[in-house]
Amino acid sequence: MASIHKLLLLSLYLFFWCVYPFSFRLLLQNVNETGEYKDKSERRRRKNSAFSLEELYKKQHEEKEKERTEREAVLRVKKEEREQAEARRKALREKMLKKTRRGQPVMKYRIEHLLETIQASTKNVAGSKS
Repeated sequence: MASIHKLLLLSLYLFFWCVYPFSFRLLLQNVNETGEYKDKSERRRRKNSAFSLEELYKKQHEEKEKERTEREAVLRVKKEEREQAEARRKALREKMLKKTRRGQPVMKYRIEHLLETIQASTKNVAGSKS
């Protein structure tokens, strides 16, 4: 009885292969070695695994994107700080290099700078003692 069943299945396979070669491949995928159809849940699991792989890919991609935006934000903040420091130095340099009509340096800005440095150093000394 089993050999008749296998012979019948073989003839059915041959018929399908001749008439519908692409459908035959799909039919073979759905039939296991004993000649019975596979459970459709196996195909669902494959789809679910592909779906989970896609979700995993999306999650990893989002994490990388988030890290990249965080790095860019940190770099942007550092760049702004650098630009501000450069602007302060440029303004100080301009003040320090100012000259009078006779070519003498303007002492007002130099004295202000000295006063600021002295006040900053006294704050640092007072802050470290307490």
